[in-house]
Amino acid sequence: MSKRNQISAGIVVILTAITVYYLVQELKGKGKQLEEALRVLDWRWLAAGLVMMVVSILLEAMATRALMNAKDQEHIHWTTLIKVPLMNLLGSGLTPFASGGQPAQLLALAKAKIETGRALSTILMKFLVYQIVVVLFFIVAYGAADNFIYQYVDHTFAEFIPFAIFIHAIVIVGILLVMFWPAFTLKLVHLTARLIGHFTSPKHYQKIVDSIEVKINNFHFESRRVIKNKRALLESTFWTILQLVVFYMIPYFVIRAFGYPEVNPWLIVTMNIMIVMVISLFPVPGGVGGAELSFKLLFTPFVSNPATLILVILLWRLITYYFGIFAGIIAYILPTKQYD
Repeated sequence: MSKRNQISAGIVVILTAITVYYLVQELKGKGKQLEEALRVLDWRWLAAGLVMMVVSILLEAMATRALMNAKDQEHIHWTTLIKVPLMNLLGSGLTPFASGGQPAQLLALAKAKIETGRALSTILMKFLVYQIVVVLFFIVAYGAADNFIYQYVDHTFAEFIPFAIFIHAIVIVGILLVMFWPAFTLKLVHLTARLIGHFTSPKHYQKIVDSIEVKINNFHFESRRVIKNKRALLESTFWTILQLVVFYMIPYFVIRAFGYPEVNPWLIVTMNIMIVMVISLFPVPGGVGGAELSFKLLFTPFVSNPATLILVILLWRLITYYFGIFAGIIAYILPTKQYD
């Protein structure tokens, strides 16, 4: 693990400790409520939530495979395909704004001896599909539940939602520029590079620019190849939609585990979509702290017992975040089966 990742991991540990301490403090004086929550706890629903997380990982592996060319699909091992989403969870969970997800996936494919240009194209195209599907989910959810959001959810949180969609839109535009207008993208790179070039040596500056140019040109070439294969794009989109639906449903299973049979699954999914969008704004690894606060603000209308809500938050993060990090560490350690 690089020094940067070690620092990020340390930050995650510290922020997690602070968050858990805060949530535990929230439980003080709620002994009877905590006892009531634990008495009705049904572990079968929690197990179902964990299964949903595992299924989400498998569906992401399918989305990755769909964007590979026929030769890569034929020769890559399924263990490597499963490693890609696990490495994504690890890289995203240990870096601010989930910026380490794509490099971690590239590392997983590189260890399998897949050519770097094709691997990078596959990863970025999957990221583009993911971003577009996330935004479409958000538009549908926001349009269907905006009255509920502004009536029952904290107004300060609600104001962050349009800003979150704006950030995701910028990311999509950036990838599309590289795909369809590489010349303009290279001009932007040179312009930005000149602004930061004063802070580094000319040799190092040129090395960075040359590396970026090669990556942009390779991605443009490979992405054009993938775009021509409309079946691959549709298949990847299909698996991504299923992946996100499964992932968004996890809080529903956790809440049901504490005896809330009347909870509306559609509203639960909608609130989770909002959380995923807003977490991207927190400049800390995994959105630790911000995710828990967002969940508390959004899900208070669904859980009447305050102690139960704290337990739901802890278990939701354990399944959707910490499980992914630990599984990603195992995937990183285990040897990768190389290309046949």
